[in-house]
Amino acid sequence: MASLQPSFVFVLSTTGSVMQRVLDTETVRRAVHSAVAVAEGPALVHARAHGVPAVVLPARTNELFCQSLLDYVRKHEIDYILSFYTQFYTDEIRQALRDRIINFHPSLLPAFKGMDGFGDGIDYFTKIIGTTVELIKDVMDEGKIVMQTACPVDRDVPLEEMRDRIFVQQCKTLIQVVDWLMQDRMRVEGDLVKIRGARFTTPEFTPALENREAIALQSRMFPRQTVAAGEKTTA
Repeated sequence: MASLQPSFVFVLSTTGSVMQRVLDTETVRRAVHSAVAVAEGPALVHARAHGVPAVVLPARTNELFCQSLLDYVRKHEIDYILSFYTQFYTDEIRQALRDRIINFHPSLLPAFKGMDGFGDGIDYFTKIIGTTVELIKDVMDEGKIVMQTACPVDRDVPLEEMRDRIFVQQCKTLIQVVDWLMQDRMRVEGDLVKIRGARFTTPEFTPALENREAIALQSRMFPRQTVAAGEKTTA
């Protein structure tokens, strides 16, 4: 890797709602280099509003975009991609950036892969939904699992509230994973991802949250949502 202090780039083909929320935290702002998308849109507007450089890499195909992205990452010596990109990365960029492309998926992978992991889990009448942070590998949504979250499905709770809880979980895990990487605590052994010193003390977040900003982040739509107790805070 290029530097002692890792840097991150958001890669987006979504509206960037998770990115917008986590850029409210010092943990992410101090680590992020820029945001990249294939075209102008709300995500890049949000990035610029937070003072983050936003770059369009126009390309007619996924292959051309991935080549431009790889060139961009190499040119700027960026260490990790925080991926909210809905197409699958080409083999070339996956090999070049092995264990450095981090995907955030709204289901407990390997269950409910694809574009609507949350909705598919709800439609299947599963009793637990959740989220997964993974290092992208060779098959979409079959990466190396870094962290997962769990959320019980209460059919008496409005769907919008459960969806928002999943959104909040994704925001918290992104902040926490960035912090672990900034502390150089993540190790990859084959398909196993280990976090040095991680604690397994809460059912909602595995490993448990430590970062104070991740723990403190709350829902803006449903303030009564709370985080499981028993987490140790760090800077």
